[in-house]
Amino acid sequence: MGNTEKTKLSKKKKGLLISLSALVLIMGGVLYYAFVVTSVGHWAIAKFKPDTEEQKLSYSSAIETVEMITDEGFVLMQNNDNFLPIPTSESQKAKINLFGTRSVVTLFNSGGSTATDVTNAMKLEDALRETGNFELNEDLLYLHYNYYKNGRVSINETAAPRNRSDSEILGGETNLILPEVPKGAYEDNSLYGDGRTIIEHAQDFSDTAMIVIGRGGGEMVELGPNELRLTEEEADMVEVVSSNFENVVLIINSANVMELNFLNDYPAIKSVVWIGFPGETGTKSLAKILNGTVNPSGRLVNTWVSNVMSMPAANNYMELDAAGNWAEGFNQFTNAPKVTNPGPGQSEYSGYFTQYHEGIFVGYKYYETRHATDESFNYNEEVVFPFGHGLSYTTFEKQILSMDVQGDDITLRVAVRNTGDVPGKDVVQIYYNPPYTGAIEKSTVNLVTFTKTNVIEPGETENYSLTFKMEDMASYDYLNHKAYVLEAGDYELMLKENSHVKVDSEIFTLKEEIIFNAEHAGARSTDLQVATSQFEDALHIDDYLTREWEPTSRAFTGPQQSDFVASQEILDAMSYEVPTDKELGFTSADMPVYGQGLATTIMLSDMVDVDYNDPLWEEFISQLTLKEMADIAGTGAYQLAQIDRLGVPKTLQPDGTMAIASNIYSGPIMGVEGVGVTYPSPSVTASTWNADAGFLMGTSVGTEAQAFGYSGWFAPAMNIHRTPFNGRNFEYYSEDGVLSGKIAAQVVRGATEKGVITYIKHFALNEREKGVRSTLFTWSNEQAIREIYLKPFELAVKEGGSLGVMSSFNLIGLNWAGGHEGLLTEVLRNEWGFEGLVMTDAHMYTHMDIMQMIYSGGDVSLDVMAVWLGGDNFNKKLLEAAENPETQIATITNLQRASKNVLYAVSRTWKAQQ
Repeated sequence: MGNTEKTKLSKKKKGLLISLSALVLIMGGVLYYAFVVTSVGHWAIAKFKPDTEEQKLSYSSAIETVEMITDEGFVLMQNNDNFLPIPTSESQKAKINLFGTRSVVTLFNSGGSTATDVTNAMKLEDALRETGNFELNEDLLYLHYNYYKNGRVSINETAAPRNRSDSEILGGETNLILPEVPKGAYEDNSLYGDGRTIIEHAQDFSDTAMIVIGRGGGEMVELGPNELRLTEEEADMVEVVSSNFENVVLIINSANVMELNFLNDYPAIKSVVWIGFPGETGTKSLAKILNGTVNPSGRLVNTWVSNVMSMPAANNYMELDAAGNWAEGFNQFTNAPKVTNPGPGQSEYSGYFTQYHEGIFVGYKYYETRHATDESFNYNEEVVFPFGHGLSYTTFEKQILSMDVQGDDITLRVAVRNTGDVPGKDVVQIYYNPPYTGAIEKSTVNLVTFTKTNVIEPGETENYSLTFKMEDMASYDYLNHKAYVLEAGDYELMLKENSHVKVDSEIFTLKEEIIFNAEHAGARSTDLQVATSQFEDALHIDDYLTREWEPTSRAFTGPQQSDFVASQEILDAMSYEVPTDKELGFTSADMPVYGQGLATTIMLSDMVDVDYNDPLWEEFISQLTLKEMADIAGTGAYQLAQIDRLGVPKTLQPDGTMAIASNIYSGPIMGVEGVGVTYPSPSVTASTWNADAGFLMGTSVGTEAQAFGYSGWFAPAMNIHRTPFNGRNFEYYSEDGVLSGKIAAQVVRGATEKGVITYIKHFALNEREKGVRSTLFTWSNEQAIREIYLKPFELAVKEGGSLGVMSSFNLIGLNWAGGHEGLLTEVLRNEWGFEGLVMTDAHMYTHMDIMQMIYSGGDVSLDVMAVWLGGDNFNKKLLEAAENPETQIATITNLQRASKNVLYAVSRTWKAQQ
């Protein structure tokens, strides 16, 4: 057994007592005895079992996948004087001085439900030495080690600290920013016997320095504008290092955009590399990029701005106090009721709100449109690095060779030539600028498609064909037609280096307007039915940002005083009244048949090739009893219900967007301890701009799932980086819906082909953590909802074929997302053609009503409390409603629908799992 495998095995054993103690603290009482015996006991025992051969192979493959993603995903943001790469070899190692606490306590992942143990991740210093062949200044490493561990300024040798799991699931906000070695330490002349400072010794060691700066994240966490800027300690460190070394490389270890406008003040900072959260072995890719073994080809997935408060969404995110920190209350209705016994992460008050008054102008769509339409706007002062930006060690020339229109398909043929000296990959980015009449709001720059090239040798040219549908450029008109519309006029199709720099373009002219509604062109080709407005109650106040860029626009000024008082309509929406069968128009003739015994029992194995719309499904479902259906819909915490008599297996499904792994929540419930590899943060996968990288990750996760016996995965997460403030941005892909969706769809496709139900989450408009568990009302217009926030989910369903969806905590307008018929039934199923199950997020908050869920198109409750209550909780409520003469017809009808959706999804995993 190799050293890697031994390390993997040891990961299972450590922390058992800590994990079990934490578990007891979470539950706060005596656990249900039978559950302890069966699940927690199995989970504890599993921690000591060696990996199977299948698990070892999946681990080895996954480690390779991590590195393949980070090789292409890390972004060379700046490289003045072509300072990088720094050539090294075994015989001649380049010397580097490392600065920054994150150089020794690197963020590999972050906190919350996707937390993993990263103790054995490849430390940055080890990767630089072993993979990069760099020699490091040991004194600086010990300086940072000692200060991090005990707050002492010392270069005495000490044992290297654990790479603490910076993704601790029970951790708080203390890991967002770590303290840095104080400035005085660099001026201290007592550290050496010769009276010289550590900086003077470092200058003797090398004229090259590397600074690592990072920001953490997690569930229930928000990063304020102050936390996205250099702290005073970090600014001091940058000043000291940049003033004393000729060549400085800055490494950004953050999934959230930070303010980097200080770069122009320090010409010594030659190069900047963004690594997000690199996962288990991604640091090796950084080492290879630094020494030139890998030619960087990543491109940014966000717009990096000089002032995060310049974003039109910033002032509507939450309230800031006078010091620039998030204020208490974070946009709460002053007349909202208190919460009795609030749950984890829940405030004692209910009723919060967030306003998406910027409409479609998110990220680059704002900055590029403002630049194109407002002469007074200084783009170069506002934007440090544009969306899609990234450098290479070679140069490329690109041009559009031809445009071909066949029916609804538009194909651009693009030539890419390597004009530099080394092989490399490039990214072909295609955007469009639609005609603007003022009737429908539009951005001047919109990503429509992209591709990553192969490795192109110096002097070689490769041609690529990129095809997209005309309807992909349609805008949603929420004011007039309430439908997708392609306005007549000229559409400029732009080949761009990034969102800002145009390389070439073609004009596509649409002579007549196309309206995708029943009266005109019908549904879009990818929709099953015409898309119509489903979120009109989310509009709230029709005061969205327009191209006039009025300084009084509420997108810039934030909430008004009147917004903090909830109307009666809003107060009423905080609770749900179950309609009776009579109110819904049901009669006794509508009573479904259930619990029937067939002459020949239909087993789930008989259904694995049966189409979703085949009537045999109705016959199969009619065999289920009320109790079985209530259990299917009401007990979905990390598993789906097992029904032995029909051959329905227990479906195990852990959480985590950066790993498929049991944790302190899911492990005891599932009774297993399968822990997969920590992958890079999704934004790193997206920054490859390579759909194949997404598919590779999905396939790798699926292989791990098979080895561990998992058939579901609460991932991928694909909410939008609306702002840099969200503590869960590290779980999401990008500020752009198309990029997010194209990459996520391939992650989904890869995992699905391996027999995994992917729960794409959090559906939808879950772009803030604070207040979201305490009845958070989200106000937006339908154009922004569909074009920005639903787009990744739409692509993950239509192109990825996801069998699962996880709804979100928040309300969209006046309806909780997990009980929103327009979202879950009309859009997801009837428009997009989704065939699978919808599960709630952790079902432990008062505004999440199980009856609203089942009546509106939701299928399963992620009821984390049921197992601690003897196995029953929301399933009992569903069973009571199914037996209540006033609600039984509607409840049973919806339970049968939910059961079909669940068991259909489970049946699709059957073949791949055999």
